Amino acid sequence: MKINWGTKLAIAMAAFMIMIITFVVLMMREDVNLVEPDYYPKGQKFQEIIDMKQQSATLSDSLIVSYNEGFISIRFPSGLDYSKISGSVHFYHRVESKMDFILDLKVGTDGVLRYKADNLQGRFIVKTEWKNEGANYFNENVLNLQ
Repeated sequence: MKINWGTKLAIAMAAFMIMIITFVVLMMREDVNLVEPDYYPKGQKFQEIIDMKQQSATLSDSLIVSYNEGFISIRFPSGLDYSKISGSVHFYHRVESKMDFILDLKVGTDGVLRYKADNLQGRFIVKTEWKNEGANYFNENVLNLQ
């Protein structure tokens, strides 16, 4: 059976349209996670974060984030009045935004914040934004949980 050029063209166009519709349907089903849902205001605040990081660098010790026996510990630098520390800790999971969470700082008298890490796995970037006696600080640490 011989097919003329018009029929071949119609078959090729129909196959192309089916391919395009298939790609559109597959792309609509894809879950897209933005790095930050409100990235524009955070981008404008970036200079403030740079200034807070520089302020953190002036401290004698650095902020230490560790994981031991099911608890995440954040140790604040020595020589500070721990009762005056306020702020928040953002646990940022780079792969799955549903695993992100934010904690308010509740530092103990020993200068350590402890958080029970139930069912947490993966690599987190711990972003700590805190204030002490009028000075603002910002620290980023990497935490791997297995």
